[in-house]
Amino acid sequence: MLEHNFLVDQEQYIKNPIRFGAGFWHDHAKTLVTDPESAVIEIVANCWDAGADTVSITWPDQFGKVMSIADNGTGMDREEFISRWSELNYNRVYGGQGLYAEMPLDNRTSKRRAYGKNGKGRHSMFCFNFVYNVETWKNDVGNLFEITRKDGESPFSVRIIKEKYLHEGHGTIISGVLSLNYISIKKLRELIGSKFVLDPGFKIYVNNSLIEFTDLSDLTQTEEISIANYGTIRISRLDSKKRGKTSKQHGVAWWVNNRLVGQPSWKGVEGSYLDARSTVAKHLTFIVEADILENEVLYDWTWFQKSPKTDEIVSKVNDRIKQLLNSLFAKTRKEHKKQAIEDNEPSIRELPKTTQRRIGLFVEELQNEVPTMSQEHLSATVSVLAKLEQARTGYKLLEQLALLPSDDYDRLSEILETWTIRDAQVVLEELDRRLKLLRQLQQVIEVRSDELHVLQPIFEKGLWMFGPEYESISYTSNRSLSTVINSLLDGKSELGEESRRRPDFVVLPFTTDRFDDNGEVRGIDKVLIVELKKGNFTITKKEMRQAEDYATHIRNSGRIEKTGKIICYVLGTNLGEDAQQITIGENNQIIIYARAYSTIIQQAHARTFYLQNKIAEDKKLITIDKEIEEILNRPRVVNLF
Repeated sequence: MLEHNFLVDQEQYIKNPIRFGAGFWHDHAKTLVTDPESAVIEIVANCWDAGADTVSITWPDQFGKVMSIADNGTGMDREEFISRWSELNYNRVYGGQGLYAEMPLDNRTSKRRAYGKNGKGRHSMFCFNFVYNVETWKNDVGNLFEITRKDGESPFSVRIIKEKYLHEGHGTIISGVLSLNYISIKKLRELIGSKFVLDPGFKIYVNNSLIEFTDLSDLTQTEEISIANYGTIRISRLDSKKRGKTSKQHGVAWWVNNRLVGQPSWKGVEGSYLDARSTVAKHLTFIVEADILENEVLYDWTWFQKSPKTDEIVSKVNDRIKQLLNSLFAKTRKEHKKQAIEDNEPSIRELPKTTQRRIGLFVEELQNEVPTMSQEHLSATVSVLAKLEQARTGYKLLEQLALLPSDDYDRLSEILETWTIRDAQVVLEELDRRLKLLRQLQQVIEVRSDELHVLQPIFEKGLWMFGPEYESISYTSNRSLSTVINSLLDGKSELGEESRRRPDFVVLPFTTDRFDDNGEVRGIDKVLIVELKKGNFTITKKEMRQAEDYATHIRNSGRIEKTGKIICYVLGTNLGEDAQQITIGENNQIIIYARAYSTIIQQAHARTFYLQNKIAEDKKLITIDKEIEEILNRPRVVNLF
């Protein structure tokens, strides 16, 4: 048996066995050394990470001249520079710098999240030349280095040109001759401005000229929003066109008196506006200029104090940004929805029309909840849903038919002569749902139930109790009067303190608009207001007046047709002697009723026996989903060969 000697003399080791090929930099840094736009953004991001509040860029008008990027950040001493620059894939967290930028004492003091984490951005100067200089100074001591891109034994070299000389203050200058990958000065200004305009305290100069938000008019859309009793704010949407590597330079930024409040983010008030990982989140930015909140800013500028004024303004902005995003994606979403339907056309075609409509509504709701869902995932979701709908009747029905006594076959035949199986299913499911809801309501009104957390969810599913026309998706629940007028009624609220009052329900029936002889909309024809009181509560004239105030403000919005009706129900366990019906207007345009919950339950029980009329009405009112109808009604091409 051969013996192997694993003890090798030190002199026998191959010296410098590892070599770096010419393609190393393209693999390691990718676009940072080939794409000038990505390279410039990374260099400026490093200035941000260094805690700078001012960056000065000198950019030539042609090849062969010197370019430089200077900042007033913390700078580095000799040891820090060599340690960080000479390490491939340097990690700022593990290297002791942490997730946040180190801010010089004479710069701004607020917290700043760093962009960099993998140490590759500092090599971006290789995009413009294979040799560049770094001059950096800290604590009044400067050092000058030369960095050269190479291959072979090392991918780059660091040479000390001058060290430990007197240089006042702190900062860094990266410079070199621009000999590769030129971009124009105009394009440079737009690129940098669109990425770093979020924080007005971070000033960037190109050839001694400050890049300002107003310079980006070609990339920006701005609108003003007037908020009653408070003033005006501006919302600007900025699209940088070019997608960045991350969304850190994007999101929603709040400015007060030209200073950033908090941190830019895609996190909204009621959930995220966008998935920060999505493509659109990496090139879209919203800037909210809200100087009217200057007295609400917290002492450390991390956010605003909680107050009615803050709540109202932040809520308005939140709603408007969501509207802008929905409008921005509307066309794309419809195309994605149609494609998902087309991908699953054979399965959907076999389903009943009511089920097809349910699938269409589900897709739209899913797109609203997950606005950045990919086409592939949307199509897959529709496929699963269609299969589930197809399986609803399945083998269980066949098994039940096989077990039927012979007499029941005759009775089943009589039923099917009048109703289809689908009609019977709709009736029975609806009847079961309504009776369960009434049993639940009966239980909660017998105790001192809270109207917001217990009664409202029940009535949200039971608006049919007030009439079949109120089985509508157009309603608000526990929303401010300003939201009711602006969102539900498409009006314009100019209310003061009253704008924050919250009716329990404001509902529009299926058909809400009146039309003139020319077919033009004249206004909303009918509105239902429901005000709930907790269990064991006695309604008095005071509660009736509360509903009257709601109705009056809504009528004064200008969206109600002159002869239109506003019907109000104030519900409680008991009725006081002064809880009498109130009518307002010559033609009783406003009517307020006081009703006991027991009366409403009796009325609802009566309505459950008119389900056959409901089915007939549903067939008129519920049409097939438009996008599904378009796909299924296309001429079908038949292959005859």
